[in-house]
Amino acid sequence: MYGDGLSVWQLPNGKWTSQLTIRLSDGSRKKFQRRRDTRKEAIAAIKTLRAQLPNQEAGHPKSLRELLPDYIEYKRARVRPNTLADYKHQLELWAFPTLGDKLVSAVRARDVISLLNNLDKRGLSSSTINTVLARLSTFFNYALSVDQAIENPCKKVEAFRPNGRSLVQEPWSLEETKRALSKAGGSELELFLNFAVFLGLRKGEILALRWCDVNFEGGWVQIDKTRSNRRVLSPEGVIQTRDITSDPKTFSGFRRLPLPPKLLVALLNERDKRQRASQTTLESDYLVRGVGGGKVSVSLLGKQWKRFCEEHDIRKIRIHDIRHTAIVQALEAGARLEEASQGAGHSSTEITKRIYARYVPALAQRFASSLAERLDDETTDTQGAFIGGGVDVEN
Repeated sequence: MYGDGLSVWQLPNGKWTSQLTIRLSDGSRKKFQRRRDTRKEAIAAIKTLRAQLPNQEAGHPKSLRELLPDYIEYKRARVRPNTLADYKHQLELWAFPTLGDKLVSAVRARDVISLLNNLDKRGLSSSTINTVLARLSTFFNYALSVDQAIENPCKKVEAFRPNGRSLVQEPWSLEETKRALSKAGGSELELFLNFAVFLGLRKGEILALRWCDVNFEGGWVQIDKTRSNRRVLSPEGVIQTRDITSDPKTFSGFRRLPLPPKLLVALLNERDKRQRASQTTLESDYLVRGVGGGKVSVSLLGKQWKRFCEEHDIRKIRIHDIRHTAIVQALEAGARLEEASQGAGHSSTEITKRIYARYVPALAQRFASSLAERLDDETTDTQGAFIGGGVDVEN
């Protein structure tokens, strides 16, 4: 076989035959053959034929950009609205600037490889590049079904291996964490940063918290919602961004966490601050507020965070990396993996271990020190020493 729908073989007389099988609009299949003296010539001949066939057999050929509206309508009833918007966004952002104007039938594996290599040179992570490859592959599967393509060139392209490039930044050290908390005192980010550092909450979980989620008498906070900006596709095919409040993405995201004393103090300070400013602290009000006491926008939070780090000369990490900092500090302090996983709302301890173990050398150190203590001659009650195949019961 030579790719999808293509095959090539050598005849007894030494010549080579290449064969192309395509599906016509009525569902039937048709075979085309080309015979040449060499294998290379046979493949080139069938490729030349392949480039001409869409116009003859599958109707008017379309470019990737022209076929996109049909593809979006096809997927609309098959995926969630925000997923559909992401499909369209990723194709238009990463793939179409290079491939958008090419005929669907003319795109080859080498074109896809060239696109992915260029994305790699631009600094995109391997996971993002592989996502682009997956979206393109789904697009070409649809093109196959409507006879705009006779193969999926993405199936010939290997996925990128992880290259170590990541948006994740080194978590704050203990000193950096304490300094950031100190500088945040009395600022617009005080409450947000305290929740992020002391409980390791996700950004969306903090922004979704209301006063009704806090139990001051019991000293705990309930996590059962998350807020985020999500892309949605309008009926007209326009990508829009909306603020959406939803349940956590996994069941483990529902959790009740105790309020550390300093976080409790930050909450009380926030409540007093609002009362002095004649602002409400109704059960339905958000804990982290925006202008006028309403909910703060995700984009505004990003601007506040950048300004805070610049003004106080604090090493800027992503807001999500504050969560990484909290989990790493908890593990360094001796929290068990199971405890860190539960508190972070991970679906399994494997996730916690895979992401954070490399940041916490203390985990390996505790392992080594525990083993050494166990095997220490002075602390081990030795019943006998093995010598060769026997036991010296006197020592």
